[in-house]
Amino acid sequence: MLSGALPATAWTPASQQAIAAQAARLAPPDLAEQLVRHARELAQGAVAPFRDSDPSRHYLNEDGSGRLDRAFADEVAGAVAALRTFRPFSEVANRLGRVSHFAADLNNPLDASDDDAEEGRYFKDFLQYADSARPRFAVVLYENVPTVADGGGLRRLEADALARDRELYPLVGREYRRIDFADGRRLFDDRSTAFGVAALSYSHAVTDAARVFRYIWLLAGGSDPRAVLDRPRDLVLLVEPTAP
Repeated sequence: MLSGALPATAWTPASQQAIAAQAARLAPPDLAEQLVRHARELAQGAVAPFRDSDPSRHYLNEDGSGRLDRAFADEVAGAVAALRTFRPFSEVANRLGRVSHFAADLNNPLDASDDDAEEGRYFKDFLQYADSARPRFAVVLYENVPTVADGGGLRRLEADALARDRELYPLVGREYRRIDFADGRRLFDDRSTAFGVAALSYSHAVTDAARVFRYIWLLAGGSDPRAVLDRPRDLVLLVEPTAP
């Protein structure tokens, strides 16, 4: 991400809220039930970071500029503390929405690098394009990854997301050069590389937010009787099929 970009030019508010809602459905059953009851607070939390005055909280470039990793860690710690001190679940849900926001930022390729000098010509357009394509994504849960069971697992999640982003990052710029930096919503079809990058990043955002919700819940003393996300399994589970 270009250092002068505003946090409002990340995933769109509608995408952030959809990621949080889908991750909530994948949370441990007792937590998922509470998040359904407090869906409004979860959605509010997912968009609250758009009001941040410090854009650097929303990106982490390869040169080390940006504070996304620290912002994410702080939000996770705040959610754990809220659960451990028995704060009202409306507050917990709001905090988990914020956690989801930063997990999604970690899975936005344009938040992980600023190597392309032309990025400013397509940054906002790509995220608007991704939101327009979102109803057609086949959203999946990736289980073939290490379980987030401690701080080291959380840092590994961050590192894996950023490494994946940096592989995808140049593909976005290449796609916009192909259409001469025009409107992606008008020119990218569902067979394009742009669609593939957006769909992959979105599913990873949902997966990582769900993984972190589970981690926070267990760390605060909750339980999860399911096998899902309990250990790495060579599975990719369909969460939401492509719209007809």
